[in-house]
Order: sequence, then structure tokens, then C-alpha cells
Amino acid sequence: MTKEKLRKIFLLTFIFYTVFAVSFYFLAGDQLKYRKVEESNSIVEADAVTRELTRGIIVSQDFVVPVDNIESVSIVFTKLYREGKGDLIVCLVDGTNVLYSQEYDIAKDVPEQHRLYLTPKTPISGYKGHELTLRILSHAKANEGVSVMMNKQNAPEGSMIKVGSEMVEGTLCFSVSGSDVIAISQYYWAIMGVLGALLAVLLILSYNSYLHGKYNYIVIAIAAIYRYQFLISQLVIRDFKTKYKRSILGVFWSFLNPLMTMTVQFLVFSTFFSSDTRNYPIYLLCGVVCFSFFNECTTMCLTSISGNARLITKVYIPKYIFPLSRTISSSTNLAISLVPLVLASLILGVSIRPQAILFFYFIACLIIFSFGIGLFLSALMVFFRDIQFLWTVLIQIWMYATPIFYPAEIVPDKYRFVIRLNPLYHFIGNCRTVLINGISPEPRAYVFCLLFALLSLFIGAFTFKKTQDKFSLYL
Repeated sequence: MTKEKLRKIFLLTFIFYTVFAVSFYFLAGDQLKYRKVEESNSIVEADAVTRELTRGIIVSQDFVVPVDNIESVSIVFTKLYREGKGDLIVCLVDGTNVLYSQEYDIAKDVPEQHRLYLTPKTPISGYKGHELTLRILSHAKANEGVSVMMNKQNAPEGSMIKVGSEMVEGTLCFSVSGSDVIAISQYYWAIMGVLGALLAVLLILSYNSYLHGKYNYIVIAIAAIYRYQFLISQLVIRDFKTKYKRSILGVFWSFLNPLMTMTVQFLVFSTFFSSDTRNYPIYLLCGVVCFSFFNECTTMCLTSISGNARLITKVYIPKYIFPLSRTISSSTNLAISLVPLVLASLILGVSIRPQAILFFYFIACLIIFSFGIGLFLSALMVFFRDIQFLWTVLIQIWMYATPIFYPAEIVPDKYRFVIRLNPLYHFIGNCRTVLINGISPEPRAYVFCLLFALLSLFIGAFTFKKTQDKFSLYL
């Protein structure tokens, strides 16, 4: 490889990083700056109710604001089967200053034991840690108003509710939702600038080492891929020909497989989960496409070394070329499978927003993660042939441990940490977020996915490098 070619590759790498850093800032939008907080204080279970809210009766409770931006306050009311007429006014008050007030029609807006939402037009900011007052009043006549659900037994110590002129020990059944400011977002450009500078230094040092005949791992890997690019392309073509050999539909199966799998699982599971999951068909199809790629990639990489024993033992070729070519083959099939995913999204009314571009970041992390697992498995397969049977069982367990056809919310809280330790949960979940919801996940989602991918690659590459010299003795 010539120095001009290497310089061009390094220059394109830095340009790609710069474009990514700038475009990510605008695509991520508010999700880069704020973290959504749903019901920061959970609504306690009611065991009592306040007096009926009629003219002259005001119910109020002080509370400490738990979020940076208040976007919604929900309160549980009950009519106690009264007729229910008149108005209901809910206010957020700072001392004597009314921050926001919203009026409701009791007959229309307050069904029996109904959660009512106070939703400011713009978030109320700057009060986190400060004490505000939730004030509720009504001009309803006696036996026509509502009461607020409350809890006396499990209320935080010192919680008091003012009902008219009377102080009652307990807490109202209410919760606050909103968002917190992500501190790291304030230093985004500084962080990306430092990372860009480190990348530039690394590329310059690698290039200078190459000019002086000292190759580091980055240059060695690039040079090997450049030198053996023809072989890699032939191996990829061979995988395609082998997969679709004597198949009438050929590559069209890459379209049909995810759709058919999604259809079967949709018919089986839609009764249980579709009502609780937004755009369930796309939710399901996205999970099927991503997990199918992981399954195919790791399974193909598993036999990439043992299946090419004759070539490896006769000709010197960097051995990682074989699992790499299998990963590229699977990635090509993944790219084809994304076409029906996009078409299905458009047909079913999912709006494809610019944030959907971030989908490819998580797909790239998934590919790197799968390649790392593939390197690890291909090395183990040389020494332990039973690994192919064990992996068949493990991949099935992994599939059911990943929220593909079911929402993660159905997993009990005490087992939820197991789901969060699953890297595929993060890859697939974030792909769904940017595609279905059209928004970016918060910054830590990108960091987690990248760390999972790099950790897998490091473990796989380390294991592969340490054992590759012994491959020829066992093949």
C-alpha cells in the first residue's frame, strides 16, 4: 500500500469523524441536552380521599421539585359517584406567584377515579430542589364536586395536606414528570474537539511510523485488508453463491425471511403485546432483522476458520480475513433486509424523520459487536468442535432473553437488570427509538453501545491473536 493511499484513508477517517460530530449535534436535538424523567415521584396507592372540593374549599400540598423542567403533573381524582358538575382549577404556585393554572370541566374531564394531567404549554424550569405548592380548588356545589385521592398510611414523614383551614397528615396521589438537564451536553463541543484532536494525533503518529517502516496494529490491519481485498471479495461472493445455490428466488429470500418471521411472530404474539407496544409490527420487524443478522453473522463466523482448513494450512493469509469476510457477507444480507423494514415502516404510517440516520450508528455498533463475538467463536471452534452445538442452544436462550417480540416493561423490576446487561437489548432498543419514535436516545445510549461493541472486539481479537499460531496444529 502506497503512502498516498494511506494518507487518503486517514484523511477520510478524520473528515468522517468531523461530519459525524457536527451532524450528531443537530440530529440528537433536545435528547442531547435533556433526559426524560417519567413520574420522578411515583403515585402512591390511595387509602383515603380529601373532603369534597366545593366553593371555598382549597386543597394544597407543598413538594420539592424533583426535575429541572416540569412538563406534566398528574393527580388522581374521584367523584365518589357524585353527579359531578362545575369547574376544577389546578395550579402550581411559588409562594404567592402562580406559575401555571389549568381549568377543567368536571363533567367532561374527570371520570370516576381518573388521573388528570396539568400540562404547561412550555416546561417550567429553574425550580429543581425548590419547594412549590400544588393547589386545587373548585366552584362546584355540594354533592356535585370531586375529591382528591390521598394516602395516610405510607406518606413520607412530615407530609401534610392543607384542606380548607385544616391540616391533614398524608400525601396526595400525584406525580411530577419532566426532564433533567444532561450536564455533559454543556461541554459537547469541547469533548468532541478533544476526541478529534486525539484521533488526529493517533492518525499522524501512525502515518509517521509507516513512513519510517514501523507498522502499528492500525496500519497493519489497513494494509492487510487493502492487500487481500480481492480475496475478501471472492470469499463474500462464494458465501452468497453457497447460500442461494439452487434457490429459485435467490437473494430475494433476504427480503422474505424477516417479513415471514415477523408475520408468524405477529400472528402468535400480537394478541398479548400489540396493545401495549406502539407500532408493534415495526417494533417486531426491527427486532427480527437485527437479531437475525447477529445469529447469521456469529454462526457463519463460527466455522470460518475450521471450514477453510485446506486453504489456511497451505497458503499464508491473515486468518482474521475469514471471519471478516463472513461478517461482510452477513452485513450485506442485513443491508438487503433493511429495505423491507423501511418499506413496511412507510406503509404502516411510521414517519421517517432525519433522526433515523442515527439508526446506522447502532447498526454499526451491532456489526462490530457481532464481529468480535465471531472472532471469539471461530478461535474456540478450532480447539473445541462441540462449541457449534453449544452455540445453537445459547443463541436460542439469547433470543428469548432479548425483547424482540415482547416489551421489556413486562419483565419484573427485580429481573430488569438482567435485560439491561444484554448488549442486544441496547442495540435493538435504540434502533427502535430512532426509527419508530423519530427521536435520538440520550447520550449515554451511544456510549453504552460503543463500549459493548469495542469490548466484544477487544476480547475477540485478543483471543484470536493469542491462539491463531496453534490453528494449523488442530485443523
